[in-house]
Amino acid sequence: MSLPMAKIAARILTGAPQRSYDQPLDRMLDLAQITPLCAVAVAGPEAAEAMCGLWRRGYERVECARRATCPAADEQCDLLMVAGCDRAEAAGRIVRDTRAMLTACGQVIIDAGRMSDPDERLKLCGLLAEAGFAIGPDAHLAPEILARPPVRTCGGLKVA
Repeated sequence: MSLPMAKIAARILTGAPQRSYDQPLDRMLDLAQITPLCAVAVAGPEAAEAMCGLWRRGYERVECARRATCPAADEQCDLLMVAGCDRAEAAGRIVRDTRAMLTACGQVIIDAGRMSDPDERLKLCGLLAEAGFAIGPDAHLAPEILARPPVRTCGGLKVA
């Protein structure tokens, strides 16, 4: 177990207070509109905190996202969550490296709240668009950025 993960586990087991990741996590879950039945892959500097928060909320199908070379590399996920990146390049690289984990109806949500420079968020939206994701026109203004494949099929239906 890595040192940061060991610290988080020790805090949880001893009941010691930890820095709360609850607000960004709640906003991301609301924006993504997923339920605890969905599979979620989590990546980024604050992935451990996000995973613990998801487990506390009843999400059982949560895994750490790592580089995926094909869709069969891990369980296909409904949501790829990137938590705690402060640079657009880092978040874009994580999405690029793990996007094969997404189901056909999967979506990506990125906690961009640590990107204090609005140009970083705008740059992230550009990187996501280059990777083939659709982003809302003012997505760079929010602390969370939701990205979806532009046209996909879900259960045989074409979804915009």
